[in-house]
Amino acid sequence: MTRQILSLKKTTLIALLSLIILVVLFAPVQLPAGMGAVDFRPYWSSTCLLARGEDFSDLVKMDAIERTLTGWDKPYTMSAWFAPTGNVVLLPYTLFSFPRAVYYWLLTNIVVVFSSALLLWRNRTQRPWIALAASFSFSMTLISLMYGQVNTLVLLGIALYLHFGSQKHDLAAGASLALTTVKPHLVILTLPLMLVDLLRRKQWRALAGFCGALAGCAAVLFLFNPPWLMRFYNVVTFGMGTFRETPTLNGLLVAAGEFSAGKWLWLVGLFAALLVWFFYGRNWDQRSVIDGSILAGLMLAPVGWSYDQVMLLVPLLHVLEWVADGSLARREASLVSLTLIIANALTFYQRSFELSEVWFFWVPLATAALYGFARRRKKESPAIPDIQPA
Repeated sequence: MTRQILSLKKTTLIALLSLIILVVLFAPVQLPAGMGAVDFRPYWSSTCLLARGEDFSDLVKMDAIERTLTGWDKPYTMSAWFAPTGNVVLLPYTLFSFPRAVYYWLLTNIVVVFSSALLLWRNRTQRPWIALAASFSFSMTLISLMYGQVNTLVLLGIALYLHFGSQKHDLAAGASLALTTVKPHLVILTLPLMLVDLLRRKQWRALAGFCGALAGCAAVLFLFNPPWLMRFYNVVTFGMGTFRETPTLNGLLVAAGEFSAGKWLWLVGLFAALLVWFFYGRNWDQRSVIDGSILAGLMLAPVGWSYDQVMLLVPLLHVLEWVADGSLARREASLVSLTLIIANALTFYQRSFELSEVWFFWVPLATAALYGFARRRKKESPAIPDIQPA
């Protein structure tokens, strides 16, 4: 009898969840104007061209798609600066009209951020609401959701890599890294370090997972758009040929009138990172390497926007773990928490002035300083040791 009651409750719960999902997916929802559509427009348009076998690097064709199918009426064309692995992810969304695709992508993005926060929070039983509250109150998360960004896929790739690595599922961990190639400038130091670390540790299954996932994406791309490699090369050269005041050291140099040297700072940073890792990094835990390389990468990246700083959730959630598990003394934990709240509030306030993106350069610098302070002051917690390489 008890089993029948439990079975009935389980069946009822599944039926209710299924009903809720169906209502969410098929309800005639009308989003506020621009919500989730700003940056999703060029990504979706680029993917439409790729699915049709047309040149997604051609601005004339991009303009035609944007104006005829997405309702774009501004006097310029939006470009899709992301890798074709992102096109593969977005292919299913081209089956719907643009307004419906925007709605579905917003739902997807919310799920992606929700999942990433929980995956990055290693002790799932100890105050997971902190990870969710921090992630969804972070200004860069909210802007990414509002603009319909795909940078959240990179965040998910890192979160899945750490999760599967800690579970010794090497193949899945490596395959997860393929998501980070959607916007590779966000992991411009992290991804190379992870790959050479896997090579050094002879994690062949993880490397096979990464290469296999990319090979699968390449097969889909060749099927839909055989010349995709050349077209992606055109996108890259066009993007690197522009000069923008990005929230990085490169952007500061552009603002100061130096338009070329800053774009190659990341190469110097990568060489230095590889050199330090080669001599001292053999016993470093992966989470620390990822934290540090993301912080440095967001300072040195040749391109980027302020909402790309959503990647700071990786080191920030690590710091909040130390606050939650008692690794920091109460006074220091309070100081760290208060500093995070004030800094986040400042980013909201700063955005209200509609200043140039370059003036958000301070956010990763402040995060790095806070991370360094918390790491130096934290006590070793026996509850959750830092994740070691798989």
